Amino acid sequence: MATPDDISAPPPPPVRLNAHAPLWRLVDALAAAGWGDLRDAPQSVRSYLHALARLADPRTAVVETTDAQAAERAGLSPRTIARARTWLQRHGVVTMLRRGARQGLRGVPSLLRVTKRALVSLLPAARRAKDARARRRAARPGGAARLPDPNRTQRQPFPSWRRKTAPPAAPPSSRPTEVRRRPSPVQERLRAEAADAAATPPQAATIAAVRAALRPLSVGAGRVGA
Repeated sequence: MATPDDISAPPPPPVRLNAHAPLWRLVDALAAAGWGDLRDAPQSVRSYLHALARLADPRTAVVETTDAQAAERAGLSPRTIARARTWLQRHGVVTMLRRGARQGLRGVPSLLRVTKRALVSLLPAARRAKDARARRRAARPGGAARLPDPNRTQRQPFPSWRRKTAPPAAPPSSRPTEVRRRPSPVQERLRAEAADAAATPPQAATIAAVRAALRPLSVGAGRVGA
């Protein structure tokens, strides 16, 4: 079972990714690292790469799709997708294995492969650039100047651990007195009547006389009900 010290300890270093990792994981890691060299590319390039990562086979990174299908997935126009694909081909990230063609009203999709080694090679520089940007932000006025690792979020213990590990509550005598409101006039009158009744309890003779006076009333009520 984990202890509070284990929960508050910093997380382990990130796992190194290689070309055997799934394609979607490589793309997500590159996006989390700030995209690196792809940061200066048009936004359509990154959107198209996200679409390919979801459409392609995770292991082989091969996808059979048309520009129109990728455009629907990325929320862009087919012409914009074609420009993004050309950009990625020029930079060695995407390879065209088979060019699509149109046969009548139906089109033959293109066969593409995303080069996972190219994505892996972008990760170290992307992480270093992200760290540099985070440290520049921290050095600004009002920033966290003492930032040990910008990419690492310190984990805080759960509130339940604070409750379980909190010191025992102080005894009632040492607790600060609470400010109570003054009772209302109705509450004061009821308290006075209760005190008088407790001081002068009714006698047995008085109770018998009250019961004798109420007995005819209860009998008459029974006759009316009948």
